[in-house]
Amino acid sequence: MKKLLLGMVFSALASAAVAADVSVPVYKAPPATFVSASGWYLSVDGAWRRVSLPDYALGSRQVVFPFPSTDGGPMQSFRQQRFDGSLIRGAVGYFLPPGTSNSIFGANTRVEMGGFYGRASGSQTGTAVSVTGAAAMQFLDGTLRNTSYLCNNAQICTTSANLSTSYSDWQLHGKIAGDYRVGAVLVTPSVALFGGNARTNQTLLQTLTLTAAPPGNVTYQASTSLRWTDVGARAGLDLKADVTPRVAVGLSGWAGLAGRHASLSGTDVAVDTVSGFHNGASALSVSSNATPFLANVEAGAAFNGCRL
Repeated sequence: MKKLLLGMVFSALASAAVAADVSVPVYKAPPATFVSASGWYLSVDGAWRRVSLPDYALGSRQVVFPFPSTDGGPMQSFRQQRFDGSLIRGAVGYFLPPGTSNSIFGANTRVEMGGFYGRASGSQTGTAVSVTGAAAMQFLDGTLRNTSYLCNNAQICTTSANLSTSYSDWQLHGKIAGDYRVGAVLVTPSVALFGGNARTNQTLLQTLTLTAAPPGNVTYQASTSLRWTDVGARAGLDLKADVTPRVAVGLSGWAGLAGRHASLSGTDVAVDTVSGFHNGASALSVSSNATPFLANVEAGAAFNGCRL
């Protein structure tokens, strides 16, 4: 079972190391763009987004009989597919003089520095009941407290838990872009270098309650931190068409590669009020490197910028 737990840990870490984008913009505010007569511009926009994270399953586990016993999986797990949060983005750039524009990027060639910062949080609660096999406590470092409690019709094993999650990410980029006009559509190719960091901090509070004599419970608490750092390059393409002189609709997307370093650390502790068999504490720290393919596509409407 120790190998199974460590396999789950590295699987979660690998998921973080190769994931493309864990968030989806649900509503994006129209960007506000301000352009000066000297060629400098400032752009700011924001979004409400939904963040999805890997499933979370720590603490008490089921043991399946007959002997030799096998792992029956976690007694309780949380699917994390809907954490609401916010995102703000901004950029400052400069339009190169017309004579310096080139055939690669077309008209209005510009360079910019920009970035974003976002966060999301939430909490989940749940209860699970088992009347088969036995209950065991699995710690982060792979230590298993042996199957001390049978779960059957006479001894009902119930777990109840609360999971608190806090997610944040930021990124900076340097980009060069330009415009081409194809009929009524403005086509904007771009290339960019970027770097950033994302972090997920989570705390699980779980109680395993036993109904038979002697009744009691096992309390388990785990605190984990998953973070990854990206450095990479991407190519983008934006399409925009004016609906009215002040309103435009558009489609934008980008794709690229990043060098990613992901790390997972955590501590946990269990206190057994029945027999003490499940008492224990552990710590974990692992890391992994990957080169994920990243991509993003957005569609929306925007107000044309005003000139300062």
